[in-house]
Amino acid sequence: MLVLLVLSPLVLGISLQKTTSSDADHVLQGWVPNACTLVICAPTERGPKGEKGDQGLPGTQELQGPARPPAIPGPKGDKGSIGEKGPRGESNLPELEQLKTQVRDLQSELDGLKATITKTQKVLLIPSGVIVGEKVFKTDVSGGDYDTGISSCSHLGGKLASPTNAAENNALQQIVIWHNKRAILGINDMATEGKFEYLNGEVIGYSNWAQGEPNNLGNEHCVEMHLDGKWHDRACSLEWLIICEF
Repeated sequence: MLVLLVLSPLVLGISLQKTTSSDADHVLQGWVPNACTLVICAPTERGPKGEKGDQGLPGTQELQGPARPPAIPGPKGDKGSIGEKGPRGESNLPELEQLKTQVRDLQSELDGLKATITKTQKVLLIPSGVIVGEKVFKTDVSGGDYDTGISSCSHLGGKLASPTNAAENNALQQIVIWHNKRAILGINDMATEGKFEYLNGEVIGYSNWAQGEPNNLGNEHCVEMHLDGKWHDRACSLEWLIICEF
């Protein structure tokens, strides 16, 4: 490697040399006063490489919190079991038809249940009561006049028996026969003579009068049933078997 050395006049200043000759005012030829000399030196032998200096400290970094530990994955949960599939509906029927079918099935079950209850009730009622249609006729074998009959049946949650057709009349007749007692009915003509009405004031639409009845002998406004199922008008103060309807 060539090294260019610029020798400063201050270091290597070369002044004009004076000759020993008498011609002291002349300057040696080839020299320029106060000029610098450029010296090109031959490449020198390289010395041993110096040791590397210590590396500087790294620059300051922003303070950071402690590094988060890597997340540890939790145990995998078991997959839920798949529920059993319910029965498939009839795909060939519209939804409305399916509902109608379900209603019919429920109605059939209800009818069967009603029949079972009816049979049970009949067993429990005999010989004190009878079921006919939607009515239940029952007696506790107690007796009393017309007013007592109304009060007793009302207290039990019913009313004094009032047959509205032949089937109901026959049902009451069975109870009368079982107990061998005449019964008082919930029918009277107190409002208008000869115009017999139910307890709610409605004129009766069915009757089963015995021959010659009603005859109103002795101001008779109430109705009693005999063992043959026939009706007779009688005074309301008499005592009879009380039969209630529910």
